[in-house]
Amino acid sequence: MDINKQKKGEPFRLADSDPSSNGALRRKSGFRHRAITTGFSAAVFLGSVWYIGRTFQWRELGPVLKDVDLICLIAGGGASIMAYWMLRTLRWCILLRRTGAHVPFLDLYLCTAVSLSFAAFTPLQSGEMLKVELLKKYGMIQRSPGYGSFLVEKALDLMVLMTMACVSLLTTLNILPDRAYSYWIFGGLVLTCIVSLIVLAKLRLKGRLQQLLEHIRQCAGDTPTLLLVIVITCASWAAVAFSWQVLLYAGGIHLGFAKTVALMSTVALISILSLIPAGAGVFEAGTSQLLIHFGVVAAVAQAGALVIRSGDVLAAALGIGHLGLWKLVRLLRGQRAQTAASPGKRAL
Repeated sequence: MDINKQKKGEPFRLADSDPSSNGALRRKSGFRHRAITTGFSAAVFLGSVWYIGRTFQWRELGPVLKDVDLICLIAGGGASIMAYWMLRTLRWCILLRRTGAHVPFLDLYLCTAVSLSFAAFTPLQSGEMLKVELLKKYGMIQRSPGYGSFLVEKALDLMVLMTMACVSLLTTLNILPDRAYSYWIFGGLVLTCIVSLIVLAKLRLKGRLQQLLEHIRQCAGDTPTLLLVIVITCASWAAVAFSWQVLLYAGGIHLGFAKTVALMSTVALISILSLIPAGAGVFEAGTSQLLIHFGVVAAVAQAGALVIRSGDVLAAALGIGHLGLWKLVRLLRGQRAQTAASPGKRAL
């Protein structure tokens, strides 16, 4: 029997275009991509751990860490972290409203706080996507506008971080062999942004991808809104830098704000692009080396890196508290709704 013979009513299909073979090729390609990514992350992680083990002055770290101001660390660090969460909530609220989604600000803040508190422990901080799924679970938004606004947020974060790092390389850091590299990096960033906007305006997709693209355009297509969220993005990363400055101060390191911005933007970029959850190893090695570059004694710089890392633990603890508060708020709302709908309440 001819294997290429088609049944009546079926569209013509070549024998070598078997969907199962295409699926196998996609799975093979995906496996290869995951293997390369995992291998890269593992190599960076092992190299960073080896570097920390060889260079950190563990005996001198103990006395330095004992002198950490816990009140400043917990109170000042916690307040600056929540200020960062508030700015991120404001930005997301503006973007969501551009897509036609309206969510109470309190729910947005609590959901954002929960997702951001654990995002630092995931590769590329992808755990922040949890906020979209949480609001979708409770019927507050649909996935398409949620992920459309989220992708715009991630693009803005990367753009602002890279801009901060480039400016720091030109003004504060002196770690490149030639300052001209900074101009090339910054020029490449600007060109990438322009090309991305052009592609975004011209691109046409199908189905759900086109729907997602339309929501991205709704967020990024309005110039006043885009400028406003860029300003908020800059302010939010400045809040992160201020948080680092407070944590360093608690550890006995007095670093100027410009140097703290340079430290934060450079280390944050390296940690994110390493694809390692929480940038484990890379974060500590990079932070300590840049602090030493700024003239901080090695043992104190290494202790400072660990103190800044404690900010992630503090954020996780605050995130758990915000999750409990959000559950309480939803419980109280449910009780009020039941009371309002009860016959006894209507009779009163």
